Amino acid sequence: MRTIVCILVLFIVPLVPGQDLTEKEALQKLSSESPRAQALAARVDLARATALTEGLPPNGSLAFSREAAGGAETYLLYEQPLSVTGRRDYLRRAAVASAESEGMGIRMQLHELRVDARLAFLELLLAQQQLSLLDSGLADLEEIVEVLRKREKAGESSGYDVVRAEREMSLLEADRGSAQARVERARGLLASFFGLAQTPQPLRAIGALEKPRVPDLAFLIDRSEGRGDVQAERLMAESSTLSMEAARRKQYPEPVVAGGLKSPVVNGHRESGYVLSVTIPLPLFDRGKAEMTRAELAHKEAQARADAIKTEAQLKLKGAWEETQTRIHAAEIYRAKAVAETGDLIRIVRSAYEGGEVGILELLDAYRTRREVGLRMLELDVAARQSAFELERLAGEEVIP
Repeated sequence: MRTIVCILVLFIVPLVPGQDLTEKEALQKLSSESPRAQALAARVDLARATALTEGLPPNGSLAFSREAAGGAETYLLYEQPLSVTGRRDYLRRAAVASAESEGMGIRMQLHELRVDARLAFLELLLAQQQLSLLDSGLADLEEIVEVLRKREKAGESSGYDVVRAEREMSLLEADRGSAQARVERARGLLASFFGLAQTPQPLRAIGALEKPRVPDLAFLIDRSEGRGDVQAERLMAESSTLSMEAARRKQYPEPVVAGGLKSPVVNGHRESGYVLSVTIPLPLFDRGKAEMTRAELAHKEAQARADAIKTEAQLKLKGAWEETQTRIHAAEIYRAKAVAETGDLIRIVRSAYEGGEVGILELLDAYRTRREVGLRMLELDVAARQSAFELERLAGEEVIP
């Protein structure tokens, strides 16, 4: 007779022909095939390309003109604004910081996408193990029904025992149908992370429901300092500081230098010479004060958001860490007590049934109890791992093996 321990590892037996996928392979597939991951990467490239257009030197202009008032004069002039205040360099650096902020924000979104993929993989793994456990229970009941039918024909047992066992088997078949539906739903959820290129073969999660190894709380809090969204806000604050300095320099004029050739007609003869001019714009109205105020407010807002995100994440980390530890402990206690105590249950009750000490209801209840214990153990293990993954989401990087 199989024990509860055997039932818990039956998930390694293939359910149907399909595509085997470990969690590591699922994450690799996510990086290479996920449309969402590719779209996020494209946003980073777009932000960096946009930054390249900021702070470029201004273009000059070439002008040709001809005047014919009294005497013909021809001008060919080139005009060039001069960036002497360093304002454009600050604009360029602000744009680069903004692009890096976008990149950090995308990094956090990619991290959360990977956590969601790990949770989807875990959901499929759980559904498969539940289905496998129910299949094992169904096989046990089929064996019992077959034995009871033979005994009924031989006159060794009543028809009630057969009918009651068949009814139990029909209920278990209904539970199996629901479990199969959960498997299909979980397959679709996991496949959605990889896009339309997904192979037509059904996915099958390969792995074990191991106890999560959770780092110390102090380590997790320290890692949360580098969360992508926190760093994104810090970089936006830096970008605002640079923009504020660029706006401050608008009060200093940047001259426009023009030079070229002049070709007048004097007394019927064409002469030639040069033209040189310097234009100094006067910052009488736009001295950058409004832009400085806006940049200063943007700086304060970004700093406040960074502090708020960090504080909120660290407070949630403490609660999530305690929750994870509690769930791990609950799973260990249940495994040590309920699972261990159920190991010999079937053997004892079956022996008692064959000896006439208990009836069919007690025998079926023993099998049902073993299934329920196995299902409950799976749920506790998965709940602990789900809690650990949410802890990883808050930490901002992968910390759970």
